[in-house]
Amino acid sequence: MITPVQGEKPQSFYRLGVGRQLWIGAVAAVLLSTVMAGIILFHVSQLLIQARHAVAGLEELRQVLDTASRITAERAPSNVLMAGEPGQTAEARARLNAARSNTDRALNQAATIVDGVPFNDIMRHLVQARALVELAAAETPVRYESVQRAAEALFATYDAYQAVVMRKAALLIHSDPELAGPVQHALILCALRDDAGRLGSTVIAPLIAGVPMPPANIAAGERLNGRIKMQRQLLFLSPDLSDSSRLPISLRAAAENALVKEGEPLVTRFVVEGTSGGPYSLTAAAFSNRYVEALKPLEVWRTAYLDSLLADYKQKERQAWGLAWVVGTIMLCVISLIAGGVLLVHQRVLRPLLVASEAVVNLAHREPVHFPLIHNGSPELNPLFEAVELLDLKLREWDADTQRLKHQAETDELTSLLNRRAFQMLGEPWLESAGSDRNAFLILLDIDHFKSINDRYGHATGDQVLVMVATALLAHVRSDDLVGRIGGEEFAVLIRAQDQETAVALAHRLRKGVEDIFMQTAEGEKISVTSSFGVAANKHLTWRQFMAKADVALYDAKQAGRNCVRVAQQDMPGGQPPSLS
Repeated sequence: MITPVQGEKPQSFYRLGVGRQLWIGAVAAVLLSTVMAGIILFHVSQLLIQARHAVAGLEELRQVLDTASRITAERAPSNVLMAGEPGQTAEARARLNAARSNTDRALNQAATIVDGVPFNDIMRHLVQARALVELAAAETPVRYESVQRAAEALFATYDAYQAVVMRKAALLIHSDPELAGPVQHALILCALRDDAGRLGSTVIAPLIAGVPMPPANIAAGERLNGRIKMQRQLLFLSPDLSDSSRLPISLRAAAENALVKEGEPLVTRFVVEGTSGGPYSLTAAAFSNRYVEALKPLEVWRTAYLDSLLADYKQKERQAWGLAWVVGTIMLCVISLIAGGVLLVHQRVLRPLLVASEAVVNLAHREPVHFPLIHNGSPELNPLFEAVELLDLKLREWDADTQRLKHQAETDELTSLLNRRAFQMLGEPWLESAGSDRNAFLILLDIDHFKSINDRYGHATGDQVLVMVATALLAHVRSDDLVGRIGGEEFAVLIRAQDQETAVALAHRLRKGVEDIFMQTAEGEKISVTSSFGVAANKHLTWRQFMAKADVALYDAKQAGRNCVRVAQQDMPGGQPPSLS
């Protein structure tokens, strides 16, 4: 393929002498099909690799989330151990030791999965939390502050571990953006389980110490209830993001019923008991056991979702293998068909299309095209050639409309002079291109007492005055000077001149031309028309400064009695203009 140089017209396929022999086209088509087959097979292999990576990444994410659950699982036996209830200590110690061993093993595995996270900080939080649990368990009687401090330290350990969860989730989503939704869904499920567990822990310290419910614990419970509600709403928006293996609705229903009808009412009950002044109706061990049972459906839901998601991607991996075989077979057949059909396509379709394309290129470059276009292609291509002819017609109409709209956009409708926008757009480049031999000068003029003319003789007469002033201006300027109506009765003339005297002389001629305008009413009354003029030279000014400078000179002319010419004071020797009437 030959790429045309920017600005040049693309050349015709046949004008370049390419593709004249049909067998070359057939060979090229076969080679192209082979390349396409390779590309498609490459993408299929990428799908296979992506599915494999997704499966491996989801398995690792499940291990990371299981570790988070292990950290959470230490809370219940820790609470029972700190309660120190008779007959519960030995069993609580055994359960806690088993939970701690499971947490340690899971953290060691997570450290091999996720890099770039300071596991030392996580272990420091964990060791500190366990030490606080042991200190609280050793107190007799146990104090509320000790239990609350130990519970918060366990929370801090889980929060520190969230860096591992977020790191793994981010890496997994980055490698496969399609996993963003499912991964976020899994994270919400885990956050819901953790916040539900924390909700129960808000009452455990007062319950163990046998003290009234502190306001801080009540406030923490309210915040957790709000977070739990929001997480449930988020899960409702995407109840199941897996593909091939849909989760039973009963899993979600069981988890929500257990949380809403058992877990949350149990916490509320103890909050009420702790604020009413009465004794608590359950021991810490009994509360922990009942609350943990209420949260088990949440864990089942989370685990089932991750298993379902993993099964989906394993199914996708198998499908990718099958797709690779199918695509390979199909592409062999396609290559064979293309090799035979390319000759017919080349003759019946390609050549006529090239004729049409060359016509379109000529139209794009506004070069003549001889119609009707002749081709030997299929009759089905006739609408295309008719469309090219229609395009030629529409382009000519468009050019005419464009010129008309451009003229309307830049021209004052009444006087046919440049409007303010066009005057500025064409005048600003003058300020940049002015040479050392010719400077830019701006002449602003305003019709004197124009409002009185409108009020006395009517707006129709006022419009006629504007038209005659415009005619007078055009009669005294050169063809390359810019003349515009920039306001109601305000006009502007932009010229290039060698010196200021030339510009001032022109302003005087313009003033005289306006003054010589002859108008009279239907009753024969003569209408006097005069204008005040301000002249300014451009001396490295912006357009706004240039206009303001000339406007000040115009104001001076009005103050001097109108129907006169004044030059900007900055442009006059000594700063004081002489009388220029």
